[in-house]
Amino acid sequence: MSYGSVQGVSALIPAAGPIGSSSIPTATQVATWLIEATAIIDRHITMAGYAAPIANTVALYAELSAMANLYAAAMALQARGLDTVQGTEENRSETMLTRFYTQLGAIAKADLGGMGATPATTSTTTRRRLRTSQVRRVDGYSENALGDEWDQ
Repeated sequence: MSYGSVQGVSALIPAAGPIGSSSIPTATQVATWLIEATAIIDRHITMAGYAAPIANTVALYAELSAMANLYAAAMALQARGLDTVQGTEENRSETMLTRFYTQLGAIAKADLGGMGATPATTSTTTRRRLRTSQVRRVDGYSENALGDEWDQ
């Protein structure tokens, strides 16, 4: 399951025309970008300490869907090259991606529990400690291979 929809992406970029099986980009490509956006969003939510994916019944889901649509729309604009028709930079897609990552950063720093996100459970497994031997004595002098101190 991914956040957003092909219809939501199409609504953000009406100049690209309807997105379908024979359009550029195709509906399948847009769906792939929605999955990519979902993975990016879920990674940030998980790093913030919440369980992902967010269920569609949670209030936060609408915002996450809008963000995924924004990401996929930026990718669709880049694929079509609509921003480069006039020979300028890709202003619109770049602005969309900047907005996506800015909003993602704000979400990662926010208390998502108030929006219905569930705090992630912490694992109780511990990592095995790495044990090494001491190479230098505490007083700063080295020892030779036999363990005898250096002759003075």
